[in-house]
Amino acid sequence: MHTYASDGKPSVAEIAWEARRKGLRQINISDHSFTNFICHMTRKKFEEQSAAIEVERDGELQILQGIEGNLLDPKGNMDVPDDIIRRLDVLTVGFHRFLSLRRVIKHMNFINVNGFGSRFLRQKLIEVNTRAFISAMEKYPVDIIAHLGHRTLVDFARVCQYAAEHDVYVELNVKHLDTIEEGINDALGTPVKFIVGSDAHTADKIGEFSAVENFIVKHGIPLERVYGIDGNIPTFKDKKEWHK
Repeated sequence: MHTYASDGKPSVAEIAWEARRKGLRQINISDHSFTNFICHMTRKKFEEQSAAIEVERDGELQILQGIEGNLLDPKGNMDVPDDIIRRLDVLTVGFHRFLSLRRVIKHMNFINVNGFGSRFLRQKLIEVNTRAFISAMEKYPVDIIAHLGHRTLVDFARVCQYAAEHDVYVELNVKHLDTIEEGINDALGTPVKFIVGSDAHTADKIGEFSAVENFIVKHGIPLERVYGIDGNIPTFKDKKEWHK
């Protein structure tokens, strides 16, 4: 979920209040990373958010601090500073097309074709995109792949197989179920684990997973492979000693 540290509306306190009201046990606040256009995390906001989370932490609700990092190029590079990664509870990687002008110019083909090209043009980058996600998982202690298939078309079977082998969850994002639908059968052919994501930008959307639940039923996804609901609590990598 997102706060006003990026493109969300609620504060950490508002999120925590709503999460407790709904009886949630664990939440992950993952604002957009450092190079998103206009709405993005900064070091100052990260420190303020860390302090706010510390105030709200208690035995009733576990609040995790994460970042939704941007996949920047075919080499799998991300825009989260190494020292910030070592302080995160959860590291998510996903593709977003609205990045800073400097990043767009530097990686013009990757960002522009995936972000704004026709499906015909984007299909030509399937191998590139597949390798980019795998490379990101090789380089960084990634915990979650966000909205896989959104803009960046990939070989679902290969990405999910690698994710399964390296303890990376694939997100079932409430707002982007259509992007994973075309590859869900390939994903289910691997042992990959899934995790629910509300992608909430307002407090009232926190914990709203009815669309995901319908998706799970529709595609016959075994509940034991879905984390974040039904009592399945995910575990994430310890990043304190990580070095790129």
